Amino acid sequence: MKIFIIFICISYGLIAQVTNKIIWGTVYNIFHEEYSTDREFFLQVDKDIAAMKEANIDHIMIFPMNQWDPEKKELKWERTDYLIRKIEQANLHFVPLMLKEEQCRHYIPIWKFKEIDGLWEKHNLKNKNKNNRDNVDFADPNVFPLVESYFKEVITRYGKSPALSFYNIWNEPHYSSESDNVLEQFREWLKQKYGSLAKLRTIWGDDYTSWNEVTPFISENWISSMPQIDWIIFRNELNGNLLGKLKSVLLKYDSLHQVNSNPVGTPWADFHNFGDYSVDNWVFTKYNDINGVSYYPDGWEKENNLIQYPAWLHNLSFNTIRSASESKDYILTEMFTNTQNGLALNGYLDKNTISNVAWTALSNDCKGIIFWKWEPFRRGRQSLGRGLTTIDGELARRGEAVKEIGRVLNKYGDILLKARLNKPKVAILMDMVGLLKTLEQTNEPSTTKFMYESNAGLFKSLNEENISSDMLRMDLPLNLEKLEQYKIIFLPFQIVVRKEIADMLKEYVRKGGYVVADARTASIDEYDFAYRESPGAGLDELFDAARNDWIGKKGFFTVVMKSGIDKSVYNFDGKYFRDKLIPGKNVQVLGKFADDNSPAIVENDYGKGKAILSAVPLGAGYYNNPENHVNKTILDFVYQAGVYPEAKFISKENYNLDLKIHSAENEKLVYAINHDGFDKSGSIEINIDGFDVKNIINIISDKEIDFNKKDGLIKIDITIPSYETLVLLLKK
Repeated sequence: MKIFIIFICISYGLIAQVTNKIIWGTVYNIFHEEYSTDREFFLQVDKDIAAMKEANIDHIMIFPMNQWDPEKKELKWERTDYLIRKIEQANLHFVPLMLKEEQCRHYIPIWKFKEIDGLWEKHNLKNKNKNNRDNVDFADPNVFPLVESYFKEVITRYGKSPALSFYNIWNEPHYSSESDNVLEQFREWLKQKYGSLAKLRTIWGDDYTSWNEVTPFISENWISSMPQIDWIIFRNELNGNLLGKLKSVLLKYDSLHQVNSNPVGTPWADFHNFGDYSVDNWVFTKYNDINGVSYYPDGWEKENNLIQYPAWLHNLSFNTIRSASESKDYILTEMFTNTQNGLALNGYLDKNTISNVAWTALSNDCKGIIFWKWEPFRRGRQSLGRGLTTIDGELARRGEAVKEIGRVLNKYGDILLKARLNKPKVAILMDMVGLLKTLEQTNEPSTTKFMYESNAGLFKSLNEENISSDMLRMDLPLNLEKLEQYKIIFLPFQIVVRKEIADMLKEYVRKGGYVVADARTASIDEYDFAYRESPGAGLDELFDAARNDWIGKKGFFTVVMKSGIDKSVYNFDGKYFRDKLIPGKNVQVLGKFADDNSPAIVENDYGKGKAILSAVPLGAGYYNNPENHVNKTILDFVYQAGVYPEAKFISKENYNLDLKIHSAENEKLVYAINHDGFDKSGSIEINIDGFDVKNIINIISDKEIDFNKKDGLIKIDITIPSYETLVLLLKK
């Protein structure tokens, strides 16, 4: 049976816009081999495409794009041709998944790989597995032409289809290799970073006589941590560079369509060590047209006694990915849809949860979700796992949530796409080198992820009050102009601060900004040398305080705090670390340690702004202890800097709602999400800031709602059922 596909030519010029509304999709066609004949496959495609359209799915990500004929040793396209034709006829869009992790089987079968002289033996000597087909070093100069050949085949065949939306060019990138080629690239990277072997010897603490001797594998970190830190940073950057290489290949054959890649989650929010699946999200932004992520928070349950992933951590993850994407859109290129396999105890999704997580992502400026996958797996180690349908192909309850949201997107997806989260006025600064320093130590496991917890607890305290924040990297290009977009900047347990960043922070405060820094801030420079003065890099001048000693214990240090807002006196607990601070004579002591009355938090007027230094980590004490009043201290600083929530939920019970405001040219969107298992009644007050509201529509129910307007505020009386979301469209 021959299938003929008629392609409509697209005018060349600008890159094609992906869509004019939120991307709403699913992954399809995992294993062609599930169907014994083409006819059986075609009938299943007919059924599934109709069902997807009925479920309001508009994007289909196809993996794999092809089959191989081992007898003829050539690619087979009959089934993919049929699938593409049905997608075109249904007026849907498709996304080719071009490269999946480093698994070569769909692009480079064993027989093709073995045709390259000596490569099979070389790789199996390293892998010690004669049947290895996964994690083939596709970046090897001898192998990469096979990848390019595959790209050319797919793009030449489908690149002009009117249904093609964009390319998922590298799905779950986490390249890992210790090949000679990679080590040589590492040495070249070090030459660019350090400039000379003499400087490298000083920084690494090793007596190399030539660059060929340099390796990250024989250094001992009691001399210097930099060999391993450099190796991890290089490997992360290499992922980005490889994405750039893949994109340049794709552009040879298609310069119209956008590209996307999607690392797995973000270790900055999921608390993982960098390595294996965990890579630095920031390195892909330069090369992506649309940033992406694979989102599988069900792993949290395995590590936390089957406790479901907390709602505020969803917000932290999406906020981190949004920050890493900078000015570019991001999507959830893969969003999990159920437990990984039929024998798992974790990851089961009900309708409420999938709806709640999806709306939380969209409220954090996510511009699309592709659900992994349509049907559950029916073979392999993930058998009976994932899927929007039940095993018999009927839409599951979790799939019904996708259908219902899709209905809203069909009507309002254009404004949801255009409207953007209002620019935050709070910034959180992080440095990769400092994070890697905390991850490397093994003496005290409870502090290994302490910087993560410090960042997370700080974010949590802000998020609970519906105050948005941006996460900025101090180890990536940053300038004063960018810092001046924020009224207050936090440094959560940032033990590494660079001299140029310190100078920037001093100028930022001098011109009127607020800086709040934790214990241990600026203890070490970016080359693993401790500062003689502490805080270092010149920040002792900014805070007008010296840190000449510190202690740590597995517990808390009680701080007595006098509020700057209402002048109340209260206690909070600082976790694990306590600095000994010696403030200057003009420095105000805001908090004191309960045991000896010594300074715990000090504030210095510097130019037109204020610099606040804490002797204890702030966010870490709140991360998993909501009874700790350190959140009050954090919020006091935010309010003093002039940052307030744009919307508040007022109820007799003091319930919280997750509120976020997006703005477009003539409209605003207010997301109100109830993350709890009970109904909440009260009123939402929204600061409209001169926006003359004429009417408000709840886009989920598609009904106009009543509101009161007074003194620049909109007040709306509401009841939001458990786990449900309200999305209000405010029109001029």
